[in-house]
Amino acid sequence: MEYLKLLTVVGISLAVPPLSLAAPDLFSPANNRGHFDQPGELLRNVAADPANERIEIVAVDPSTVSSRSEALRVSLPGGLAFDVRRTEFATMESGNQVWTGRIEVGSSRGPVLQRLIPLDHLDNQVIAVRSGDTVLANIRVGGELFRLVPIERGAHALVEVDQSKFLPDETEKAYEEMVMASGGKVDFGPDPGPKAISTIRVLVAFGPASAAAIGNEQQAVDLAFAEANNALAATNTDARLQQAGTIQFYNQSESSNYSTMLARLTNLSDGFYDAIGSQRNSVAADLVAYFAPVSAGLCGQAAGIATPSANAYFVMNPQCVSGNWTFVHEAGHVVGARHDNDPTVTPFAYGHGFVMTSISRRTVMAVNNGPCAACTRFGAFSAPNYTVSGVPIGTANFNDNTRVWRTRGPTVAAFR
Repeated sequence: MEYLKLLTVVGISLAVPPLSLAAPDLFSPANNRGHFDQPGELLRNVAADPANERIEIVAVDPSTVSSRSEALRVSLPGGLAFDVRRTEFATMESGNQVWTGRIEVGSSRGPVLQRLIPLDHLDNQVIAVRSGDTVLANIRVGGELFRLVPIERGAHALVEVDQSKFLPDETEKAYEEMVMASGGKVDFGPDPGPKAISTIRVLVAFGPASAAAIGNEQQAVDLAFAEANNALAATNTDARLQQAGTIQFYNQSESSNYSTMLARLTNLSDGFYDAIGSQRNSVAADLVAYFAPVSAGLCGQAAGIATPSANAYFVMNPQCVSGNWTFVHEAGHVVGARHDNDPTVTPFAYGHGFVMTSISRRTVMAVNNGPCAACTRFGAFSAPNYTVSGVPIGTANFNDNTRVWRTRGPTVAAFR
């Protein structure tokens, strides 16, 4: 990333507000040499991620991630510094604390179209999860992504992410398998319109390989849920994801082939993950998300699209837990959402992601192995009545994944 470019992007109207003297620093520079001379496993995992472009070691003040902090200061390489104003704070069932804030960088870009709602603030946002003395965070500035990742000896890595290097959510072959697994009639009612929020409970499962790759699994999962629900709330999908019980750990034989993993997960009598059915029932989980070994080719894969309850499973690459919205992307497939380049019009003709080619962006269900490989993801589902940079992020007839969530979300939320 070129920092002059980032400064240009962030200075939307050259109205970046002055820093407040009261805002504490979330992190500050630290000595890099010892960590890079003898890197621990966590730092090696960060360095092995192909999307991580640049790494610096920083010292984090975890006490700043609290309900008492109305603002935090974030200082990025290249002399960029911003105040982040808190918009939400929550304590998860795990006890971890989630602090969400917005970087105020001037007015929304592009023309404001009548009856359309701008979502530009999603490109200037921080979501931070505190677990004890560590903080895991996604920092978005002008659509660019930085990550704060705990590593060894109480230190943290500040990572500059090249979003163009994220792995695809599914390879073309994997997606074809998902489409083929989606045959049969899907029961759904008419679009119910505004209603109460549907809470979809997700059983989170880890195998030994992914647990070793991540470190603090619950902290990573809390950030994934926070990021997912932020995207679901952006366009009023009327759906939220909730972790069902504690993380479940399994020691059965694993594979980095996600099709193989899904076949084992959905077959509850093959000797691999047979206990998952009873565990799913005991915690009333509508979906199951399994974190598998790192895949060299994809970020995740679901067992199908608009699946019945028995196949409501998806598999995740531990390198893609958050940052690219893969977690909620795969959940979206189970609900019934499709990629932007999928011509299928059943069961929802409008159920596709959307690419905004004029600004090189794409919504959560649009993919980088489609017609716009250079388009980076925007944290919202396609919907015709919302915009980013003045450009609508969907169409009424073909690209309205928000409507898919509103239509079938209640069905999935009633799986258990």
